[in-house]
Amino acid sequence: MAAITYPLAVRSLADMFPDLLHISALASHRINEGKDIGDPFDINAAYDAEKTVQELEPLSRIIPAVSHVHVEAAKNRAHVLRAIHATATVGAVDVLARLDEIQRTQNTTQAIINENRAMLQETRAMVMNVRLGSQNAKVPQERNHYKPLQKTSSGHGRELALQVSRPENINHLPPPATIQPAALGTVPPFFDRNTDTYTLGTINSLIIFYNDDFDIEKEDNLEIRKIKFRRWLCS
Repeated sequence: MAAITYPLAVRSLADMFPDLLHISALASHRINEGKDIGDPFDINAAYDAEKTVQELEPLSRIIPAVSHVHVEAAKNRAHVLRAIHATATVGAVDVLARLDEIQRTQNTTQAIINENRAMLQETRAMVMNVRLGSQNAKVPQERNHYKPLQKTSSGHGRELALQVSRPENINHLPPPATIQPAALGTVPPFFDRNTDTYTLGTINSLIIFYNDDFDIEKEDNLEIRKIKFRRWLCS
């Protein structure tokens, strides 16, 4: 009889959440244990995964960095391992269908994790922008001490830049395929505190970075665009 191996990968909690590696209290809770396709069958893996869930639940109430998202991921991971073990040791009528269901569960869990991360990043950026906007509103008349707000809209704003660009600037917009959307919570590396130096191209680059048109309209000249961007920095 052929040796039993794992039919699909089951990622470790540390793979899903690298930040957990920095929490010393989790060092003994098997967060590094994962299974790759073809790994030899480990009879204790499902039990160990379930035990990790039991250990994480109370820790999530006393360690702020351990959240319900981590606990839910640990539960789903344990369910996947238990299902694989049950299929391997007891058997099933349609093994492939069961494995497909397990894979869908993993994909759904990862999608939820990614969505929660994005929401957390967006919330942090919005909170920080309240403080930055208040500081920018106090900038003196010379207007050369503005601080950049953090990005809160995912994706890039090339389409917005296209909609508000003057005809002579449309050909200067970068092709969509060359644009790498910036992460939420980041600021433009090309940001210049002295907004008086901005050109139409600078404003377009900021629109693309932030995925925000700053209420600019196609008819606005450069000076109006700079005024609207300064107003946005203080919002």
